[in-house]
Amino acid sequence: MKDVRKGRMTMRWSWAVLRGFVWGVGVLVTCSLAGYAADCRDLVVSGEFKKAVKECTIEIESGKLSSGPLADRYGWRGFAHKGLGETRRAIADFDKAVLIDPKSEISYVGRGEAYETGKDYQRARADFSKALEINPRNGAALAHRGNISYVEKKYDLALEDLGRAIEVDPRSARVYSFRGRTYAAMNQQEKALDDYTKALELNPKEILSLLGRGLIEKKLRHYEEALADYNRLAEIAPGFWPAYQGRAEIYAAVKKYDKAVEDLTRAIRIEPTEVLLYSQRGWMYVFDEKPDEALRDFTKAIELRPDSARLYLARAASLKEIGRYDSAAEDLEKSLKLKPGELPATMLLARVESLRKNAAQACRWLKASYEKGGLRDPYIVIREKDFDNIRSSECYKEFMKQ
Repeated sequence: MKDVRKGRMTMRWSWAVLRGFVWGVGVLVTCSLAGYAADCRDLVVSGEFKKAVKECTIEIESGKLSSGPLADRYGWRGFAHKGLGETRRAIADFDKAVLIDPKSEISYVGRGEAYETGKDYQRARADFSKALEINPRNGAALAHRGNISYVEKKYDLALEDLGRAIEVDPRSARVYSFRGRTYAAMNQQEKALDDYTKALELNPKEILSLLGRGLIEKKLRHYEEALADYNRLAEIAPGFWPAYQGRAEIYAAVKKYDKAVEDLTRAIRIEPTEVLLYSQRGWMYVFDEKPDEALRDFTKAIELRPDSARLYLARAASLKEIGRYDSAAEDLEKSLKLKPGELPATMLLARVESLRKNAAQACRWLKASYEKGGLRDPYIVIREKDFDNIRSSECYKEFMKQ
């Protein structure tokens, strides 16, 4: 779901960029059949993709178009297919468009965007670069290429392209948002905040900027400011689960676990297959001393992602709290099988084996934890009641001598 929702958000932005590209940059479809041009193009720009495919096809098959207008129609039909999620058909149409007209910058942008959607970043970058060879001030190509550089963690290249895109269109909220995200990834939080704030001045409903600024404010422990951003985000995008998940983290930070649970429950209703939400709600129940509820959520998370060592560790902690030591030991063994040597799991297994009155195994895991540098303070073992069952054993006495 996460990818799907991101895709929908990117698509909405793409059509906004497309409108600016067509009307602002002045790349208008030129055609001897003026009525065809307006109908085909305008249907795409207005988001009526099914009608656009039909109309563009009629124009393409009319036999009345010269090479330039024919390339345009293939390009617009490509955008219509992309709007319908038909990426392969979109690429096929863009291929035809650039074959007929190698100077069709909008078709290179469209095909690049289709490749970007499919995470074929090498081909996408090549197409955006080709569009920029034709028109160095193509804001859409600059923004998309900058986004690819961000995804590939080439942050300096991303900043260069996004900065140029802002020069082309200084009123593009989404490009400021992308640059803010890049600064955040580079740990330049103040610059990121400035860009997110600028984006929100241009568009107070810019979802990615509200989310990004909220994340930074949360990291800086500016909880009131972060909460205001997440409240606004939930108001304008009530079906966007990260709004509730982010707000839940703020509530957790100030120990309002019941409110955190409420928001995570809202998020789960929207996206019932997101592992993170069950895991986080499980921990909220742990902190709120509700081990049975925590166990339920960790179990659900494991069903969704059975190869996660951390989830088995989390469930084991809940099982230990309700006295199910045998089951806790089984989960910890699975966790260590998935991630051998993990210190939290090793130390917890030592505690669980002691509670099971299995001195030899408890000492084994205590020794393993000590040898890996996870038990530097012997008073941890001395103080904790979890180890009372093994204190009279020879292996415990030998371990404490070490």
